[in-house]
Amino acid sequence: MISALLAATNENDADLKNLCSMALAMFSVDGVSISLVDKDISHRLASAGTAQLPDLWPLEAEALTGARCLVRRDGSGNPGFVATAPFTVAREPVGVISILSAVDKPTFESDDQGQQGQGQQQLERLAKLAGSLVELKRNARLGRSAMEALHREEDRNAVALEAGHVGSWVWDLKTGLFTGNKMAYSMLGLSEENPVTGEDVFRAMHPDDFPLMKMAITRAMAHNEDYVGEFRAASSGQWLLGRGRIFERDETGRPAVAVGVNIDITEAKSAGEKTRLLLRELNHRVKNTLAMLQSLARQTLNRTSDPAEFMEAFSGRLRAISEAHTLLSDREWSGISLVDLVTRQVEPYALYDSHQLELVGEDMILPPDHALGLGIALHELATNAAKHGAFSAAAGKVRVSWQMERGLDGSRVVIQWTEMNGPPVMPRDERGLGERLIERSLDKVISSSVRLSYPPTGMEALISMPIEDGSSTVTG
Repeated sequence: MISALLAATNENDADLKNLCSMALAMFSVDGVSISLVDKDISHRLASAGTAQLPDLWPLEAEALTGARCLVRRDGSGNPGFVATAPFTVAREPVGVISILSAVDKPTFESDDQGQQGQGQQQLERLAKLAGSLVELKRNARLGRSAMEALHREEDRNAVALEAGHVGSWVWDLKTGLFTGNKMAYSMLGLSEENPVTGEDVFRAMHPDDFPLMKMAITRAMAHNEDYVGEFRAASSGQWLLGRGRIFERDETGRPAVAVGVNIDITEAKSAGEKTRLLLRELNHRVKNTLAMLQSLARQTLNRTSDPAEFMEAFSGRLRAISEAHTLLSDREWSGISLVDLVTRQVEPYALYDSHQLELVGEDMILPPDHALGLGIALHELATNAAKHGAFSAAAGKVRVSWQMERGLDGSRVVIQWTEMNGPPVMPRDERGLGERLIERSLDKVISSSVRLSYPPTGMEALISMPIEDGSSTVTG
């Protein structure tokens, strides 16, 4: 039996090597091999991974005598293990699939009742798939119908493939009929109750992706190459990666049977697009932030020639921008909670008690430009209150309140800063840098305004910014 199977499978067989690669990715291990096992030697058919796989014959021979996955460690207490699962051809145990890992994996550990871990069960399913592939090649060599063998393969291994979210299919190019597992039909939005043709599959692709996919498949057939392509399912918009090859040709050399798989890559596509959008947004924000820092440095330097005084004033403003950036990064630059922003920028300056700060209003999400500008304004108001205003007295209090106002030209958020019970406010003949920064902090937010006033009871600020209605709701 072993010699016949060796004759039916080429060394480093492509299909078995693909199976090794799939196992390597599925279990995140260092090495995978598929071998036929004789009484005193093993014949490696395919392998994958960076690890130099050792001679595993003793363990492989032991695994071949049973029906379950064996797991062995080296006994020295070091992490890592070898797991081996047997497979059969024509009900005769002939080979194993083995994995080598340098780290321990809980899924390959049995529980106290001897129940196998999920990894062991998955490796046994892959072993059955390896056995089916080897048997299929033997049957093809013996002249049996390749199409019947492929369909039998589909039936026997549908569960293993669907567990990996892989849609497998066979396309009879002579009759045009397309058959696959349940996952293949589901991905394409097709029903397995009625006959499906290759043209039905093309019509199930998104119209924008169909021309390139048909061209890729035609080119692969003409040049006897594997085809690879990405397309969307028209019914769901789900992104699929298609891979296929010609499995059989007729006596004239024309393609007769094609086999392949479709794999769901929607999540990877979404993540890639999200990353590109985030990078574009980040580049834009970095340019704006650098311009803001340059302006802050120039204005701060113009107000003082003392390096120590400059560093103290500038570093505080730099921290205000950094706090806003941190909050934006946590939300991937989609906006900042107004409550989080006010709390982060103002509460540290309530020197006597955090209850010196009172917040009044329903939380909302501010866009990035609004948040950065408002963060600078709040920082200047808070530092002024700590030095000269309400926060400098134990009885002092700052109330920050806000509300949405809707008008003909759209909605605005109006924020009121009110200081109470602090030192009496004296009229000012000249505005300081902090006041000018507050008034100019929202220059990048078109149609915004900042108004400062100095009643004897304490400093007040009124900030008005245009905002979309949807920003009034905070989602978790």
